[in-house]
Amino acid sequence: MTDERWVWEYAFHTEDEAGYPKAVRDEVKAVADQIVELACLGIDPADLGEPTPGTARRHMLPSGGWFETQALPRMRPRLLAVVLVVPPPHLL
Repeated sequence: MTDERWVWEYAFHTEDEAGYPKAVRDEVKAVADQIVELACLGIDPADLGEPTPGTARRHMLPSGGWFETQALPRMRPRLLAVVLVVPPPHLL
């Protein structure tokens, strides 16, 4: 049996807890949790969000910012890496 579970985390730990306002971290967590829930149901996270020039996908935050994810399905557990966070200017 293969591990079909997905998890998410920040690709660069400097972008984790201390790097952004709490409101932005909370929004990233909420949206990333939703993406992981869908991925665990069998929806390919590489199909969610808006495409970027590379292989990442862009996801909008309710506050107006956005973040990008990279799906790494060959890792165990499967990983949705948050590779870039762009907070809205009014929250900086």
